[in-house]
Amino acid sequence: MIFDWLAREGGFVLTWWLMVSLAGVAALPLCWRLLGALPDRGWLLARAAGLLLVGFVFWLLGSFGFLQNTPGSVVLAWLIVAAIGIAVYFTRRDAVDVRAWWRAHRVGIIAGEVLFVVLLFAWALVRAHNSDTFTTEKPMDLMFMSSIMRSDTFPPNDAWMSGYAISYYYFGYFIAAMLGTISGVSSTLTYSLMIALLFALTALGAYGVVYNLVRYRVSETQHPLPAIATGLLAAVFVVLLGNFQAALIEIPFQTRTVSESYLAFWDSQERDEYPERTAARQNGVADDTPVTLTPNDMFSPNNAGLYWWWFRASRVIQDRDLAGNAIGIQPIDEFPQFSFILADSHPHVMALPFVILCIGLALNLLLRERQPNRGEIVFYALCLGGLIFLNTWDGPIYMALLVGAEALRRLRARGRLTWDDWAGVLVLGVQIVLLAVLFYLPFLVGFRSQAGGILPNWVHPTLFRQYFIMFGPFLLILVLYLAVEVWRARGRMNWRVGFWSAIGTLLGLVIMMLLLTVLAVGVLNAPAPGGIGDIVLRRLSHGVTTVVLLLGIVVVVGRLFARPSSESADVPPYSPATAFVLLLVGVGVALTLVPDYLYLRDVFGVRINTVFKFYYQAWVVLGLASAFAVYSVLLDRQARTPALGRAALAITTLVALTLGLVYPVMGIYNRTLQETGRLTANTSPLTMDGGPEFITGDLADNDYQAIMCLSQIVQGDEVVIVEAVQGTYNPNVGRVGALTGLPVLFNWPGHQRQWRGDTFVQAVGTRESDIDTLYRSPVWDTTALLLDRYQIDYVFFGSSERRLYGSAAEVKFADHLASTCAFGDSRFYIVANVDVALGN
Repeated sequence: MIFDWLAREGGFVLTWWLMVSLAGVAALPLCWRLLGALPDRGWLLARAAGLLLVGFVFWLLGSFGFLQNTPGSVVLAWLIVAAIGIAVYFTRRDAVDVRAWWRAHRVGIIAGEVLFVVLLFAWALVRAHNSDTFTTEKPMDLMFMSSIMRSDTFPPNDAWMSGYAISYYYFGYFIAAMLGTISGVSSTLTYSLMIALLFALTALGAYGVVYNLVRYRVSETQHPLPAIATGLLAAVFVVLLGNFQAALIEIPFQTRTVSESYLAFWDSQERDEYPERTAARQNGVADDTPVTLTPNDMFSPNNAGLYWWWFRASRVIQDRDLAGNAIGIQPIDEFPQFSFILADSHPHVMALPFVILCIGLALNLLLRERQPNRGEIVFYALCLGGLIFLNTWDGPIYMALLVGAEALRRLRARGRLTWDDWAGVLVLGVQIVLLAVLFYLPFLVGFRSQAGGILPNWVHPTLFRQYFIMFGPFLLILVLYLAVEVWRARGRMNWRVGFWSAIGTLLGLVIMMLLLTVLAVGVLNAPAPGGIGDIVLRRLSHGVTTVVLLLGIVVVVGRLFARPSSESADVPPYSPATAFVLLLVGVGVALTLVPDYLYLRDVFGVRINTVFKFYYQAWVVLGLASAFAVYSVLLDRQARTPALGRAALAITTLVALTLGLVYPVMGIYNRTLQETGRLTANTSPLTMDGGPEFITGDLADNDYQAIMCLSQIVQGDEVVIVEAVQGTYNPNVGRVGALTGLPVLFNWPGHQRQWRGDTFVQAVGTRESDIDTLYRSPVWDTTALLLDRYQIDYVFFGSSERRLYGSAAEVKFADHLASTCAFGDSRFYIVANVDVALGN
């Protein structure tokens, strides 16, 4: 079956490998010149850089009308990037001995190339086993890709709201659509190929960053195996490892092998008690009803609705109000392996390879040991600005990381930071921000968001035991690593600066909370957070997380701002690689500390998205730091390490890997074989194309065939189609726009509200109710007026419309309009012109 799939679709995977590799070739001269401080000179990050640069040139020139959305335009954008790279490469003579460089790094680079192609095919195979495009928010992702592939110009049309452009950070979808367009595959096949590419490219980036960290740490004449092994470990930590939910909560929960007090201790969402207890309570049975603890058919479809058990790993944290009741909208604590198993191609996932690219840029800046030149600043701004377009939350985070790397560079050069240094750091930050805004101004001008400021979080800090379940694999390793770094520093640990930095951080967060509380209650008319006594008790009961994270700040800052030594007052007692890893740890600590005190105000009104976005990036930086930590303690011969520390970290790493790999092993097995029924009756061919199964129900094939027929008939995207609207998270509405990219009048209202923020009501008007009237009204004149008002070209009548409005609602369309693309009872009605629509 696998060989049959390779024969049918393996060529598509090879094509994408070739296209992405060619993008890397185009960017390689730029990387060689601008990322020359990295031992591999940017080779392992070149693919991500090439995709971003080619996508940027294609998008920018298309947005100004210089290019059309065609494969030829993509090729032209590639040629422009390659030409700029070659021109930059030859601006000055390169003193590097290329042959010597290749001898030193060829094994590491070849290992990275093999890793990329193997993981690309591996995750393409995973998608071929289950090419789901219809659950959760995949229809939204597919719609964006289809819309961009269909649009003649940019900004691309929103296929779920005719007459409007996409109001979202859509650069990731744009890159996916660009690859789909030039490879000539459908949007549904593009979807799966993009998921596989993201998995492989993120792993390659993680490998590349940590490989460079280790190779910089050791002499290039030494064997590259430790660097390769550590880089591979980083790839495992970032994209493959899961949190501890599966091992410590899910398996005990599903097998009924632990008491309810054990589940209550972790207090994880929907895993805080057995469903038997919940059902008994709902049926009025006493709470002391005994629970049967006999193992059941673990993880099977018949297991009391627990089929998507792996989903609960992203819902570990449970916030409760001051009365102890779980709040209505809970935090999301997603991590990359969950994202790839779920396969929602959201911006935070599509940004992953480029996030790691920007981490590599920060490392390059630190290792340069000089102030970045104009070319490097422009390149940094272009990549960091791309994060704003890819996943807006990430832009400020990694701009801060880059500025932090510049501060570290200056700190290492002088052993302290002067006012001139702080001014230089500030200037670099301003330059990066201004250039990033300038480069992506066409997107920023039209971008609208649901974000509405920052609010204080008084009553929902994260319980440490839930924080441990989420970040346990990295906590176990990094706590020991920081302890070893303290031992290495000894008398040069600057405990005083570290302590006051932690206190200052805490006071700063509390003061911001107080100021925002006054603003929120007085200006925004928000409710007061509750009684002071209850809040204090909540903070005390949940305070371990804050204490642990503040201790992390103490150690990181105290180690970086080392006390002077009489022997070498201006030389910090650590390597640049160690400094960078400590910076990554500090960023991870800050990202997980902030949501306990502040959160972004949006339509949800709670900290769901702040935890989601910040914790996701914390996973990335802590994963990279943890891989280097393993090398530093176990393999680094230049650094002193106590034997006890090596033994403890070896055991800890083994435990972290064992518990963390339970999730991907069982999750991939469940998603590919159990859920699809391939273990028993399902013998359907493997395919990455999830289009035919996008629409569910008995008449799904008729709907799909009719929609695909119209997609072939209609050229371009200058049409308006109407189909039924029925909430969101439903593949049986929004079908036409998602599968074809052809604009429908309106759909998925909940998400449109999130994308458009305050402009939603004005933009949408009465579209939703008018669509209902258009189908439901028995009076043709009423229908005709609505067809004319919105300049509708096609009316779809398929299984959803028949289910919602009945067959009788179709009679008026059949009496007045011609039909096309009829398959069974599914068809499109053609609104030829205004006269016909008005019945004249």
